[in-house]
Amino acid sequence: MLENDDSQEKLLRRVFSEQIKDQLIDDIIHRRYLPGDRLVESTLAKKFGVSQAPVREALKSLAEMGFITIEPYKGTTVRKMTREEISEMLSVRSVLESYAAGLCAKKITQAEIEKLEEIVANMIKAAEEGDVDRRTEYNHMFHDEIIRISGHLLIRKLSNSLRFASWSHTTGVFTSMDPLSIAKRHMAIMEPIKAHDSEGAETAMREHIMRSLESLLKGLETEE
Repeated sequence: MLENDDSQEKLLRRVFSEQIKDQLIDDIIHRRYLPGDRLVESTLAKKFGVSQAPVREALKSLAEMGFITIEPYKGTTVRKMTREEISEMLSVRSVLESYAAGLCAKKITQAEIEKLEEIVANMIKAAEEGDVDRRTEYNHMFHDEIIRISGHLLIRKLSNSLRFASWSHTTGVFTSMDPLSIAKRHMAIMEPIKAHDSEGAETAMREHIMRSLESLLKGLETEE
């Protein structure tokens, strides 16, 4: 009985840790926490209504992902991603997602095509209405759905663990490109996918992400 209780406690701690990690990523990307801001375990535990253990696990994951820095005797602070790190991250994302797009084009069904088209239409509508959060949400859905349809479990796992989709929002915040243009660019990915053109889908996704990188770096330059 005690062993079962211990297993349940570990499971709950892991669930809480993932939820806290996701929320902190969202807070960092939405600039509720800025580079240099301190994250205090006890304060976060009180905020989320949990013990410090799941908070500690969440912070460890964020440090591994490069969002924060944990230094002995100095504490935990939000770190600023360098231009080189952002370039590396989006370059890796372009490789993974372009391959996923190629696989998606081969096996996508008509029902799945219609679902992706609906997501793109909603993304464009959100952009027209100036709703950044909703546009970002549909952007995440679009990329996640392509990865899901691809059926490639390792890409899905890597994408989830590294939270590539979340960095799309960084592009949306700092990009030098018009938000409506960003949303409409997804139509260029849809065309080869609808035609079951695997090579074309790979190329379109790669160009989409690398163009985002170029725009992001320009936006960061302006911000600096």
